[in-house]
Amino acid sequence: MDKHESIIVTALKMFSEKGYFSTSVQEIVSSCRISKGSFYNYFASKEDLLIEVFRYNHQQILKRAKNVHFDQSLSLKGQLTKIISLELEGIADNREFFLLLQKVVPVQENKKLLPLMKKTKAAMIRLHKDWLLEVYGDKIRPHIWDHVLFLQGAMKEYITLIKENNTTAEPDVFAQGIISKIDILVEHGSQLNPILTDDLMREYEQIAEHPGNKTKEEEREEQLTAAKARIEYLFSETEDKKQDYLDAVELLAEEWKKQEPRFFLIHALLAFLREHPELKPHADHMEKVL
Repeated sequence: MDKHESIIVTALKMFSEKGYFSTSVQEIVSSCRISKGSFYNYFASKEDLLIEVFRYNHQQILKRAKNVHFDQSLSLKGQLTKIISLELEGIADNREFFLLLQKVVPVQENKKLLPLMKKTKAAMIRLHKDWLLEVYGDKIRPHIWDHVLFLQGAMKEYITLIKENNTTAEPDVFAQGIISKIDILVEHGSQLNPILTDDLMREYEQIAEHPGNKTKEEEREEQLTAAKARIEYLFSETEDKKQDYLDAVELLAEEWKKQEPRFFLIHALLAFLREHPELKPHADHMEKVL
C-alpha cells in the first residue's frame, strides 16, 4: 500500500470512528507517520481527502463484487446474495462514515462531492439492476426499477438499524432475507403496475452509461461560474447593471441548492440574464439542464 492509499485508508477509519469534524489532519498524518507537508503533496485539503475516501470506498465495493462474480462455486443467486452481504458488511464497518456523508454534504453544499455521490449512486443502481436481471431474467424487466428500489432501500435501512441499536446485525442473514423478499416480489408482483419507470430513471441510466460526462449539477455550476466571469469582463465596477446581473447569478445558485427550488423564480432570473446577448447562451444552457 503506497502513502496515498495509506492516508485514505487511515482517514476512512478515523472518520468512521470519530467523525469528520472531530478528526484533524494532524491526527491523520501522525497515524500515518508522515509530515503535514507530505499530506498536502497528495491532498489540497481535508475536504479533498473526504472526496477521495468516498471514491476509494466505492471502488472497493465494485472490486469485491467483481471478485464474487468469478466464484463459480456459487449459483447466480448465491453470488448476488454474497455481493449484498459484502456491501452490508462494508456499511457496518464504516457506518459512521456513511451517516457522516448524509450530514456533511447538505451543510457544506460541496460542489465536488455531490456530483461524485450522484455518479456513485448511478453506478450502484446499474450494478444492482444488472445483477437482478441476470438472476431473475427478462421477466422482471417491467418491474426492474421497483426491485432495485426495494433492494437499495432495505440496505439503506440496515445502516439506520445497526446505528439505532448500537450493534452489528449479521450481513449474511440480512442479505438472505432481502433475496427471499425479492423472490416473493418476483413471483407474486408481476400483476401490479410498476411504480418506477424508465423515464424516471433515465438520468441515472445515462450517468451510469457515460460516467465521464458531467452531471446536471456540474453543468449548472460550470455555467454559473462562466456567467459570473463574463459579467466581470463586460461591465466596469461603476456600472449599476453589473451588480444586478451578479445578484441574479447568485440567486440562481442559492435557489438550485434548495431541496424544493422555486422554478418560477429560476425561470424569471434566467429571463433577466437573457436580456443581455452575451449572457443569453449561458442562460439557455442552464434552462436545458433545468
